[in-house]
Amino acid sequence: MIVRFRIDSSAEPRVGLMIGDKVHDLSPRYPTVRSFVAAHPDGWTDDPAAIGGTTVYPAARVHLLPPVDDGAGIYLVAANYKKHAEEAGLEVPQAPVIFMKPTTALVGAGEPIHLPPISREMDYEGELAAVIGRTATRIDTADAPRHVAGLTVVNDVTARDLQWVMLGKNRIVDWLSAKALDRSTPIGPGIVSLRGRPGPHALRLTTDLNGERMQDSETSLMVFSIWELVAFLSARVTLRPGDVLSTGTPVGVGGFRKIFLKAGDVVRVAVDGVGALENRVVQD
Repeated sequence: MIVRFRIDSSAEPRVGLMIGDKVHDLSPRYPTVRSFVAAHPDGWTDDPAAIGGTTVYPAARVHLLPPVDDGAGIYLVAANYKKHAEEAGLEVPQAPVIFMKPTTALVGAGEPIHLPPISREMDYEGELAAVIGRTATRIDTADAPRHVAGLTVVNDVTARDLQWVMLGKNRIVDWLSAKALDRSTPIGPGIVSLRGRPGPHALRLTTDLNGERMQDSETSLMVFSIWELVAFLSARVTLRPGDVLSTGTPVGVGGFRKIFLKAGDVVRVAVDGVGALENRVVQD
């Protein structure tokens, strides 16, 4: 698993390969996540000697950060599971609905989810995300697998009470207010290679809130596959190595059951073969 980390609060972010309870520092050769995945667009082996690992740190000593460089594109998909669209009172979209988050919205594994003063209805959304390995501009669906290097886990925390606004007589989504709040969106713990792993559309995805199972689904139930999403998005923007495409959440979010996050809650999102992302909730 490729991780981005610090060894103390004042240090610059570093890139490493985490194997068990050790992190092999790759930064002398790969100073950014972008530089690493661009060098390994077809995936990588979990062999530190093969990919340039140098200094080794105990995993307990490092502080994990979002496995995303500052300035990377963070793209997410709305209503990409039929039952989730239905629980939200929406029809399944005829084409992917894409929005973005700034990297200031992200937190790493083990870092707190921050509830802002402007919202009282923050909701979890467990998701699988793809990490781009090759620059993609106007590619087709058949070519899309060549452009995805790895996978990670996202919790697309959403402010339900800020999600909808009136524009004249029309009710529209305020993506910025609902989705881009500072330090609200966990991602990680790291990026796993697609090499030698099950296909991304046959994975179990679960979300637990304080130990209670809230979401339990399969990535096979996506409306639009990762490859379709990559092709669709690349027709509109150029995707670069290290960019992230989170593929939507399945049924079982809290907001439509009036279950909202509160200080002290612990949210765990897990995707088989990719990783588990656990974060405690704090109130700003």
